[in-house]
Amino acid sequence: MEQVTRIQDIYRPVEERVKDNKEVERKLTSIEVINQAGRCHTCGIPFCHGAGCPLGNLVPEFNAAVAIGNLERAYDVINKTAFFPEFTGRVCPALCESACTGNVHDDPVMVRQIEKFIIESAYEQGLVKLPSAEPNGKTAAVIGSGPSGLYAAEALRRKGYAVTVYEKNPKVGGLLRYGIPNWKLDKSIIDRRVALLEAAGIKFVRNTEIGKDISAEYIRKNYDEVILAIGTPNARDLKIPGREAEGIFLALDFLHGANRPGETNPERFSAKGKKVLIIGGGDTGNDCVGKSIREGCESVLQVEFMPKPPETRSPSTPWPDWAYVLRTSYAQHEGGERRWNVSSKQFIVKDGHVAGVEVVKVDWEMSPQGKPLKPNEVPNTTEIIEADLVVLAMGFTGVPAEGIVNDLGLKLTPRTAIIAEPERHIHAVGDCANGASLVVRAMADARAKVSRL
Repeated sequence: MEQVTRIQDIYRPVEERVKDNKEVERKLTSIEVINQAGRCHTCGIPFCHGAGCPLGNLVPEFNAAVAIGNLERAYDVINKTAFFPEFTGRVCPALCESACTGNVHDDPVMVRQIEKFIIESAYEQGLVKLPSAEPNGKTAAVIGSGPSGLYAAEALRRKGYAVTVYEKNPKVGGLLRYGIPNWKLDKSIIDRRVALLEAAGIKFVRNTEIGKDISAEYIRKNYDEVILAIGTPNARDLKIPGREAEGIFLALDFLHGANRPGETNPERFSAKGKKVLIIGGGDTGNDCVGKSIREGCESVLQVEFMPKPPETRSPSTPWPDWAYVLRTSYAQHEGGERRWNVSSKQFIVKDGHVAGVEVVKVDWEMSPQGKPLKPNEVPNTTEIIEADLVVLAMGFTGVPAEGIVNDLGLKLTPRTAIIAEPERHIHAVGDCANGASLVVRAMADARAKVSRL
């Protein structure tokens, strides 16, 4: 019998997908997914479940169910731990796959793709329903409707709470909606889940900012539990000379600025016909590359301050840890260039508009295991990178010590994460409590904290 190998190409053709905003991944057939699930070894010690998945998904169990075509069983298994596999199945970097024992001698199992197949099949078969719970007579307010907020809301509803979610934006979803482009997560997927949550009795109050439209005192007095899920909204900026020039955008403004309320000039965010420079080599930077290509940029270059990761797993991250290794996203397959070891020194400005960035090369001192330790500028390597649109995609910093944080009388850690006060029935979950991280980790934190109520 021919051995089944991991499917390496999961994307729609480049020439097709760059012309639309539809999801870049193709839909795998049921036969493909069943065969891939059959690659799982159902290990005695499933590192994918323990060392890998923050939610503790029972990966071998749902793989085994899919492998024999029992999708109802597979959904029952995944629904015990993952409330929103349609989200993580699209945007999670799949820590479980990095921890898969398949890495020892082969390629890992396609856990993320299997997860997405399970939930989409469950929707098609009408299996996705929020479990009913007897009312416990208590109320809960969830402030913020991103990954951790939505997860907390469903977890509370499952415990019998009457739940109200407050969202300052016109639409629900937080980072899922305003931080991830359609071609990775179609927004109809969010709307579909929110409709189910509403049908289960969860109330969503949109266009409402606590401390501005509703007082924090009202929230404290009218709810038995308060869940803060406000994320880390402050992007890390690049405060170098010339930053005030037009044409320099933070990544989320570039990705979604044209869709923000009150924006009167959406064309300013367009990359059409422009030389685009993306500063930052992470997932958000990759998405900015994808947007630039879809809008018809003249060119797009992505630069990263850190060194180029190794082609194979670094000794600094032994299995089953998340591997430090070079990763190439869908966006890099679509076009553009990447450079590493680049430090930006100043923006070049002409007539008030950005015209380029002065950069210098850096070399990194590495640990014996291959981990970057210290950067050093290389003499005589200064150059100008021409650009008439620059995007800053360097991650996010902590929540500001203002607004609802002050209104609720909470404190911040030195790294500006919220210190919640469970004794006052105020709980911070996700990124606002722990710092910017992954969608799946935000959800796991929400589940852990709501489980204690």
